[in-house]
Amino acid sequence: MTEKKTTVLHIITKMAVGGAQMNTLISCREISKMGYPSAVLTGPEISPEGTFSDLSEKYGIPVFTAPHLIRKLSPFHDIKAFFEIRNIIDQNDFSIVHTHGSKAKFLGRLAAAHAKTPVKIVQTVHGWSFFDTMPPLQKAFYSLLERFGYKLANANIVVSPHDIKKGVNWGIGKPEDYQLIRSGVEFGAFFAQRGNNLKAKQLLGIPLASPVVGTVIRLASQKHPEAIVDVAEKVKLSFPDVRFVVVGDGPLDCYMRQYIAEKKLKDNFIMLGSRKDVAEILPAFNVFLLTSRSEGLPRAMLEALAVRIPVVATDVGGIAELINGLKNGFLCSHGDIDCLAKGVCKLLNSPELRDKLLTTVDQDLAPFSARIMVDQLYQLYTFLVKNM
Repeated sequence: MTEKKTTVLHIITKMAVGGAQMNTLISCREISKMGYPSAVLTGPEISPEGTFSDLSEKYGIPVFTAPHLIRKLSPFHDIKAFFEIRNIIDQNDFSIVHTHGSKAKFLGRLAAAHAKTPVKIVQTVHGWSFFDTMPPLQKAFYSLLERFGYKLANANIVVSPHDIKKGVNWGIGKPEDYQLIRSGVEFGAFFAQRGNNLKAKQLLGIPLASPVVGTVIRLASQKHPEAIVDVAEKVKLSFPDVRFVVVGDGPLDCYMRQYIAEKKLKDNFIMLGSRKDVAEILPAFNVFLLTSRSEGLPRAMLEALAVRIPVVATDVGGIAELINGLKNGFLCSHGDIDCLAKGVCKLLNSPELRDKLLTTVDQDLAPFSARIMVDQLYQLYTFLVKNM
């Protein structure tokens, strides 16, 4: 009897430009090379922040589409998407279904649990779908879905120890139910950009003497991008020629531009939209700023640190693993604009402080390599298949 080949299906709602999507594509590419052919199932929506469809083609990763898998909650579309996902799993006889993101994670686990052929189900929490500033009823609803869905998975992955604690506090499993597999970054392209500050400023048309604060985010409520404008208003008082560079797109793009104009900060902002040359842009930054309401462990922050850019960020998700005021940058409570602005000004004022905070950055980033992530996933898949 021929042994069945191990195959993996990753399910994610949109092939948007983002950390979870990049991790998924790297995992598919590398684990396919290691002997477990991997594919992606996604929805049809094209995100304003851009798509990684070209990258999946470049990597040779098969992509399936569930026409009704959309980000917005919709009983009609969600029921249709459930059957579409289940049919794709059944028709292609996958061994493992690995789910990502709140909607795909729930529907994917549900569909895989009802597939004709038994499959092993893995979920990765890239930051929980509920966060502290979410309306209470909405937060209770999402946490209820997570509690139900968690029971369907054979393996529950988190990208940060913080998410284990948060899940347990909300009644989602026990600490021993989770496996920590950190977001993996291929750092080589970012290490190579160290010291290219002037070149990057020329690329963006920024005066060489102007201090630069930058970020790479999805312009959505979870990331609280309007707080960047509030920080800029305060930083400008000390650094009138400061430039704030925002890389990324999303549903709040128009609102951000209006808010910038309202605050009379148009000359201080460069809105780049979605870009594929982030590694070349990052060296222009003197400070990397994150104002998020919720995070897992932001990939863009890891990339900035790899270029030796210190970070000022809100203390959410797993950010405190790398940023603590004594190394790599400063932390502030979410919504504390004064603290964020003071942190930015301190770093802009002192290149020596920036260098001091980054003394151990290479050592700190070592656990977050893509190679480690892929090897841990391969070991997990192998264990699950042997115990089917």
